Amino acid sequence: MRILNNFKSSMAGIMLSLSRYPIVIIWLMAVTVMNALQIHEAFDLYSRFLFTGLTGTMFALVGQHSYERFTSKGTNHWLLAIGSLILAILYYFTMPDNNEYALIYPIRTIVLLFSLFIAFIWIPTIKRERIPFHVNFLAIFKALMTTILMSIVLAAGVAAILSSVDFLLFSIDYRVTLQALNIIGFLFATIYFLSLVPNYSQENPEVLARASEVPRFLEVLLVFIIIPIVAIYTFVLAAYVAINIGGDFWTNNLLEPLLVSYAIIVTVVYLLVCNVQHKYSELFQKIFPKIMLAVVLFQTVASVLRIQDYGITHGRYYVILFGIFSTITAIIFSFYQKNKSGLIAPILIVLSLLSVAPFVNAFTVSRHSQENILEKTLMENGMVVAGEVVPNGEITIEDKVAITRSVEYLTTWTDGESIQYVPDNFNIYSDFNTVYGFGPVYYITDGENPQEPVGNYVYLDWEATPIIPLDGADYLLKVNFYSEEEVTYPITEAVTLTLVDSALLILEDNSKEEFLRFDLTDLFEKAFAESGEVQKGAPAALTALMETKENEQAKMTVIVTQLDKYEEEISGEVFIAITLK
Repeated sequence: MRILNNFKSSMAGIMLSLSRYPIVIIWLMAVTVMNALQIHEAFDLYSRFLFTGLTGTMFALVGQHSYERFTSKGTNHWLLAIGSLILAILYYFTMPDNNEYALIYPIRTIVLLFSLFIAFIWIPTIKRERIPFHVNFLAIFKALMTTILMSIVLAAGVAAILSSVDFLLFSIDYRVTLQALNIIGFLFATIYFLSLVPNYSQENPEVLARASEVPRFLEVLLVFIIIPIVAIYTFVLAAYVAINIGGDFWTNNLLEPLLVSYAIIVTVVYLLVCNVQHKYSELFQKIFPKIMLAVVLFQTVASVLRIQDYGITHGRYYVILFGIFSTITAIIFSFYQKNKSGLIAPILIVLSLLSVAPFVNAFTVSRHSQENILEKTLMENGMVVAGEVVPNGEITIEDKVAITRSVEYLTTWTDGESIQYVPDNFNIYSDFNTVYGFGPVYYITDGENPQEPVGNYVYLDWEATPIIPLDGADYLLKVNFYSEEEVTYPITEAVTLTLVDSALLILEDNSKEEFLRFDLTDLFEKAFAESGEVQKGAPAALTALMETKENEQAKMTVIVTQLDKYEEEISGEVFIAITLK
């Protein structure tokens, strides 16, 4: 009986969500249909339509909560709905009208969706003392976790049923499973989530009580597991900082993600434990925001120092913005009552929107920063004459690294605009050496900077050498090697080829009588020497990657197609042509 009542309650909530969020449901159906068409047969501009549909959904959600909070007129409801449609259409036209896929657009869309989601949580709590931000944060958190659990169980069940039918009864196209998961993930899960979102428009005491109720399981999880884990993590982080502080510590790649993750964890846990009445919860609220303030200052200093070395990238831009937000958040949590926690929401929204706004967004700022670094480095080395780049392979390794990193960033994170000192249709792997006079250099050698990983990568330039003469070989063997284990390959019933320590080839018969021995060390060294400095993705000519050894019993030709070296470990791919005499 209880199960039936819960089912009826869930269905009633779903029906209420359909009437409460009609525009949202229409957007969700449109997104689901787009996904279904893409699953059936890929079509152009899918990502553009998808991003528009998702932003339209969030605009409609924010509009609905704005209507519930600030007005009750029916005409205003539809005006907000039309407004969400117009905003989504405007966002559609901010994306390129061609089929090129640029990495910046997914990130911009994710940031915009995130800011709208925070607004979705915050708007119902504006100027409502009975509904502080941390209470609605808890309510949304519970709804989200419940939805995720329900969706995973339902998706797993449907996938299992379809797999069983496909295996036991008759064949089912794999796209049927994808279509089912699409409906569950985008339509059912979102509608079910919305059915759990409280409606505060009437400030119903029952709704308020249900929103602020902390399930016993969550309370135990927060008080006795998560808070102690955060405390231990704090101790470990403090010990790491104390032991390693000084010198390269501030520019260590590991420092930023550690500190940023800590600030995120403390912020989320704080908003949740504000709803728990327990002495551990009170201690957490008093102590950890102040610790977070110190951690955020460390993170900000580390980010600024890395900017001095490598300039601004979109990732570091967001880290700096997060440092600003976390500093303000730590101050609010430390010196204001918990009912003022909602102050962090508009700050986070403004900073997020700032990062996608014209002229000051993350990608525009980082582009200008990297262009300035590239221009400065080229000018200092006399590599710009009459506005054109002049190749120069004799510059310092530090400047080669600076040029490589800037060019790689500018060519990867672009929206199709031309880049100064980088030719149009530039390919970093095939054109870099021609334009700048040296191959891409990503790291400084071990002797000059032991903190950087030491690696090398070289591959055969197939475009320059599409045909390889083998002079009538009897057998051609492709070998991939990743470790120093001994591997044996049967050539004939009586002859085998053994690779020893990824560096020695031994051709022998079953009685271990050796026909030919081929030491690959010299060939590998010649190949890496062809690539120049420690770098990645450098093509090499066939002459540097091919070598033949021969005696009275056999002939063996080794062609290196790919080599990857990290410190002393070498892995790669070779073709081996064998002739038995």
